[in-house]
Amino acid sequence: MSAAESYAQHELSIRERTLERLTGKRMSQAQSDFEILEVIEKGLSSQKIIDFVKSLSLLHDQKALIKAIGLSERALYRRIKKSEPLTADQSSRVWRFAEILTKAEDVFGDSVEAVRWMSTPALGLEGHKPINLITTQVGYELVNEFLNRLDYGVYI
Repeated sequence: MSAAESYAQHELSIRERTLERLTGKRMSQAQSDFEILEVIEKGLSSQKIIDFVKSLSLLHDQKALIKAIGLSERALYRRIKKSEPLTADQSSRVWRFAEILTKAEDVFGDSVEAVRWMSTPALGLEGHKPINLITTQVGYELVNEFLNRLDYGVYI
């Protein structure tokens, strides 16, 4: 990625980049978080999620990834075959995962480091792997807060 592309990506918010990553659509300034909520409630495209998961081939722990998104690979392919979107709950879990990954990319500087961090036990998370914590809203908040602390240089 060139410096200009990197700078342009950094100018977009984490939510905007997460939306683009999961739907392929760019969010205009006029759109709100309520429109993102609508996308999640309608259900994300199964094919877009397959593309997203395949882009994360660096993740060594496929079981953790499946747990994080709340859907087995087999079930995901069945949804594609029937052209069914994910449920709102499944879409929400995928969104949380993609949003944390996008934020980790900002904190660590690139996707390789972010993916590595997601699957490595973190001292600031009491030895838990971030990918295992984001399966629940409370765990997501713990990981998100920890990333904020890392971003600001507060490790305690």
